[in-house]
Order: sequence, then structure tokens, then C-alpha cells
Amino acid sequence: MKIKKIWLIASAITFIQFGIQDSLAFGSRPPSSNPPAQPEKPKGDLKTVIENITKMTKNSSCANYSWKNRGRAPAAYMAGMGLTFARSLCRERANESTAKLMASKNTHDGNRDTITWYENNFDAQNLEIDVSGPETLRSLYTLGIGLGMRESSGKYCEGYDVSGGASNSSEAEAGMFQTSYNSVGASSELRKIYNEYKADRSKCFLDTFKQGVSCKDRGFIGSGEGLVFQQLAKSCPAFAAEYAMITLRVLRKHYGPLNRKEAEVVKSCNQMLDAVQEYVESRNSIVCSVLN
Repeated sequence: MKIKKIWLIASAITFIQFGIQDSLAFGSRPPSSNPPAQPEKPKGDLKTVIENITKMTKNSSCANYSWKNRGRAPAAYMAGMGLTFARSLCRERANESTAKLMASKNTHDGNRDTITWYENNFDAQNLEIDVSGPETLRSLYTLGIGLGMRESSGKYCEGYDVSGGASNSSEAEAGMFQTSYNSVGASSELRKIYNEYKADRSKCFLDTFKQGVSCKDRGFIGSGEGLVFQQLAKSCPAFAAEYAMITLRVLRKHYGPLNRKEAEVVKSCNQMLDAVQEYVESRNSIVCSVLN
């Protein structure tokens, strides 16, 4: 009898073990208390990137520079231009054609290329323009900062320019750089960047550019695509900046302050952008993933 009881107990244990194995084999495993580890996400977000770049620009010598007939730039303008430069730098690193054009070396075509037109000014500050890449992109943005101060005192919402004599929407100059829609045919890259921002307004850095800045409401002129361009240029400052940087390389005569060489090239602003560049390059995968 004792042997029989032992046999029955052993059989029951075997049955239970078989049942558990059978259950697991057919996918009825109970929930695990230790789920598989998920891939680690990059430790960064857009808010952090904006805060870090804003801090760099705010603490720079460029932020304290007094521009001729304009005074100090709005802090929001410097922060916004730092962020937009960072995005263009990420584009260049990703081999995007828009940024490759911006960062291309001196073309020696002064009729079209502002880099050539300002060659002596860049040389005087020992700024790189003869090698394609980030350094030439940085020199371009250094001049771009000076142009924005001449055209709008760094205010994203300026325009349209009532003194410019525009008679239709395509000629009306608007935004930080006082650019008009009739420039769009100068390069396919201008059309590309225009369509990109028009389709995605979340990339505008508007909250950064508008802090502490106000403009007189001069409204808009005309209708059609020219009107859309004016609205985008005034409400999407990152677009206005990147579009202008391309225009500087292909349509120099579009901007009066450039033709008269009134836009200043300030070395300390190049140094500010250099700090932004170092930040981007040291955290490339994180920064570029959130900026683009």
C-alpha cells in the first residue's frame, strides 16, 4: 500500500509537470514580471537643445555687440539664429542638398554669390570661405546675422516693407531678411525649402524668435502664392533664415544692404556659432534627431 501511494504521488507530479510544459508550448505563458529590455532612447529632447543653445548665444560677446545704427540685437534673434544654424549644420552633415549649397566654397561669381562679393570682408576677419563644409556655412551665417540686423533689427515679424514700392504680392518684402517671393525661381533649393516649411509649421522656432519682440502690424499685400510667402516669412522665422542663407548664395542682388556692403561681418558672432557647432558635433545623433 505504501509503495502504491508513492507511485500515485509520483504520477501526479509527472502529470502536473507535463501540463505546465504543454501549456507553455501553446503560448499560454503567464505574463512575465521581467519584460524584455527596450532599446535605450537618446537622452535629449528639443526643449533641452533649445535651452542649451539659447544659453550659449546669451552669454556670447556677439549678444553684446552694438550694430551700426541698430544697437544690440534682441536676445531672441541671437538664440533663433543659433538654433537655425544648428539645423543647417545637421542638414549639411546629412548631405542634404539645401545645406550643401549654403556650405559650398566660394564660387567666385560676385554677381550671384554673396560669399564672393564679401570676400575681402571675410578675409579681413580670417573666416573660411574657400573650403566647402561647416566652416563656410558658419561664415555664411555670420554674415546672415549682420544682414538680419540691417533689414529688420533682428525682428522676425517685420514687413511688408511699405517703402519698397511693391505693387503685388510677389514683390512684397517680409520677415527678418525682407525677402520677397519673386526670388524663388533663382534656385530649385529655394523652392524645396519653401515647400518643406510650408508643409510643416512645427519647425519654425517661433517661440524662440518672438520672446520679447514686437512689430508694427503692416499687414500684407496682394493674394496668391506671394501672399502665402509673406505670411510664412513673418510667422516662421526659421524658414526666413534658411531661405535667406540660400538666397545669399544664388541671388546676391536681392538684398540692398548686401549690394551696398552695409551688413556687418562680426568675428564674435562667428565665435558664437563655433560654440554652437561644437555642441552639435559632440551630440550629433541627439541634437540632429530633434532639430530635424
